[in-house]
Amino acid sequence: MTINYSIILPCLNEYENLKYLITDLIKRLKNEKYEILVIDDNSTDNTIPKLKKKFYKNKKIILIKRTKNPGLAFSIKTGINKCLGKNIIVMDSDFNHKPNDVIKLIKIHKQKKFELICGSRFAKGGSSNKFYRHILSLAYNYLIIFILNGKIIDNLSGFFLIKKKKLMLLNLNKIFYGYGDYYIRLLYYSQKFKFKYFEVGVKYGNRKHGHSKSNFIKMFINYFIETLKIKINEN
Repeated sequence: MTINYSIILPCLNEYENLKYLITDLIKRLKNEKYEILVIDDNSTDNTIPKLKKKFYKNKKIILIKRTKNPGLAFSIKTGINKCLGKNIIVMDSDFNHKPNDVIKLIKIHKQKKFELICGSRFAKGGSSNKFYRHILSLAYNYLIIFILNGKIIDNLSGFFLIKKKKLMLLNLNKIFYGYGDYYIRLLYYSQKFKFKYFEVGVKYGNRKHGHSKSNFIKMFINYFIETLKIKINEN
């Protein structure tokens, strides 16, 4: 059977969120040919055994546990290499990215046939869950745009749909390492190689369970360094 959309859910100790997120996605995707890949980064909350027990009848749910090379970007790369869909959707596993916005990405893809559709907090209809974070993130994004001379406004959302055949033309090893900074590199090279892209407004939500694993000050410093590396290496 042809699979049109592979949804990649990288995770670390997110079972309490995933059990609801996957259930929600299954309901919304009932008219689509899809698969959902949970890429577990060696969680300690028994994510994979629990999900296997809950969704054992559903062959569209693919559960993969990683034990080497930890990190968000490596998990996503694993999903890319394992998935069978013509198109790939990457989203967070904690409801930061809302399931209803997955349908929005798919709808636009069907209508316009873009090669890359980026979920954006700053496009029309988009928003963040906290006003101060929205303003700080917008300012930080404009700094990235200024350094890399890019066009895409939200370089940090990590929520996107991309045509797999097009993605595989890029050097994945050059992009998928580290944490969320992989997304800055992905957008940079997508624009460099003239992918047909579109930014669609998405509304960031709040995680349902647990706490964020991100240290935002450390993360932004690292992203700035990685952005400068792109600028230096590509010039």
